[in-house]
Formats: sequence, C-alpha cells, structure tokens
Amino acid sequence: MKSFLFTLPILLLAFSCANQTENSSSTLEGKADQYSIRIAVGSCNKVDQINVFWDDIAEQHPEAFVWSGDIVYADSDDIRVIQAEYNKQKEIKAYAELSEQTQIFGTWDDHDYGKNDGGQEFELKEESQQALLDFLDVPQENDRRAQEGVYTSHILENDYGTVELLMLDTRYFRSSLVPDTENGRRYKANTDTSTTLLGEKQWMWLEEKIENSQANFLVIVSSIQLLSNQHQFEKWENLPHEREKMIALIKRFADKNIFVVSGDRHISEFSSMPIGAQKQLIDFTSSGLTHSYSSFSGEPNPFRVKEVVSDPSYGIIDFNLKENLVHAYMMGDDKEVQQELKVNY
Repeated sequence: MKSFLFTLPILLLAFSCANQTENSSSTLEGKADQYSIRIAVGSCNKVDQINVFWDDIAEQHPEAFVWSGDIVYADSDDIRVIQAEYNKQKEIKAYAELSEQTQIFGTWDDHDYGKNDGGQEFELKEESQQALLDFLDVPQENDRRAQEGVYTSHILENDYGTVELLMLDTRYFRSSLVPDTENGRRYKANTDTSTTLLGEKQWMWLEEKIENSQANFLVIVSSIQLLSNQHQFEKWENLPHEREKMIALIKRFADKNIFVVSGDRHISEFSSMPIGAQKQLIDFTSSGLTHSYSSFSGEPNPFRVKEVVSDPSYGIIDFNLKENLVHAYMMGDDKEVQQELKVNY
C-alpha cells in the first residue's frame, strides 16, 4: 500500500491512498476506538448474487449499517415482486446475523423503488413505500408510515457526542428527467426551475433538521451523487437548480460538520468541494455491494479525490467526536482497504 499525506491550503485535508494497481495488505480490523461512532454504508445489492461483505461488516462492529439505495433489484408494477425481493434479502443468513447485532437504516433508489430511474410518476410508490418500511422493520405507528416519502433522521451517540443521519428520498417527489437524445447521452439538465428533486415538504424538513441539529456530525444520505456533475447518468445536476439549492443550504450552515453519502453508480469514489475558508464538503459514493462497473475506463468528475474503485465494495466511516475527524474507507473482501480518506473539521 502506498501512503502519502498532503494538505490542501484552504481545506486542511489529510489523505492516505491505497494504490489499486498494487497488492495491498492493509485491512481494517476490529472496532472503532472509544471516541468514534462507526457506520457502514452500501448500495446496489442483487439478492441473486452473493454478497461477500456481510460477515466482514459484522466483524467491524458498526453502530449502524446504512443502505443508500438499491437494496434489491425489483423493477415491477407488481408490489408482490418488490415484497418478495425484500423477503429474500432478509432471509440471507449473514445479513440476518448482522441485523441482530447492529441497527439497519435505509432509503431507496430506483430499483427498490420499483422503476428504473423512476420519480414522482411511479403509480406504485405508496405501496412501495410500505414495502420498504416493512423491510426496515419500521413500526406501524411511526410517522414515516403516514407521510409521503421515506425521508427520515436517526441519531447515533456515544459518551463524546452524536452523529445524525439525514436520509433523503430522491424518488417520491422527483420531477421528470430530460433525455439527451441530441448527444446520445442518457440525460441532460432540466432547466425548468419549477421542477423538483426533493419536493417542498422534504426541503422544509431538511432545512429545519440541519438548522436545529446539535450533532457533532450531520450525514446526508442521498441515493444519487450530489457533487459529481458531468457524467450522463442520474445525479443532482440533472436538476441543476436543486443541486445549487442543496449546496447553498450546506454553505449556509457551514458551521455544521456535514458529510454526504451516496450510491447508485456501481463505482466508489470520494468527491470534494470547498464550502468555506477552511471547510470541505465530502460526497462519499459507495457502490456496489454485489456488482460493479468492472469495465469502468474513466469519466470526468472535477471534484474527485484519489482513484475510483470499480470492484464491489462497501464503506466504513468513523466519526471521531474527540478530534473532530472523519476517517472514511472503501472496503473490499476480507476487510481490505481499497481507498481511505481523512478529513479534519
């Protein structure tokens, strides 16, 4: 494993890099230290393919495992198909064992929502919402059952402070995307400012949550990438006014320690954007758990930090509440560290 340390002048970032072209013996063993809250994250999981990571995650003892979307691949207009895929996932022994020892939180992306690249137009969204909440064992009396959309928050704590998870719903309210037929690309920016990604109620909820949070760290979980903005697939930039609104909101509360987790892409990467004189916004894309973009040969991302991991992977994130430090890892099989990033706040 090659390691190097450097500091960006305005960001005070420390990086430690694992070179994919070399064999690495670096592994992440055991629990986080007493000052840290550890979460594991992952997305893009096909139940008919073997997920080799569940036992590794269990041995790393996260406080929570966080699904950032595509928990299952169940594109269908039949709710029974979606429910059946969730049931298959819950029956996987290693996953069931993990869920007995740690909390499981999650949001959806398109394939567990029920429609590839689907948004507000999906006719089965209400039924699909209940199927997801059933999978996550959300009680019937929970407010999430009655609201429109699956967005929610969770607080994790230890003796040194708290980490608050803000789980977004990027499907239920999302306006239609615009195909880029002229350039032979999947999508182009929809510049109609009346369109939305989160919807009015969710935007109000998110702003209130960020403004009132007393947590040491806020983790925004978005199923699609926030920062990477030049590829042709789903991303916040497909509704550029919504991306600008989100970044403006985060900058407005730059005194908070905000970290973004995303999925969807079948690759893993770190993206970074300055949001203040000495503050950095990180978007940690962790994807996918059972399958990946193995033929990935590159794409522009002006915010990328380090190398893309195009093998199956999951993420581990340690939030050190004593030192105000985040240590994020892209993990391969047998707890092998593929890439890692340290951020001082």
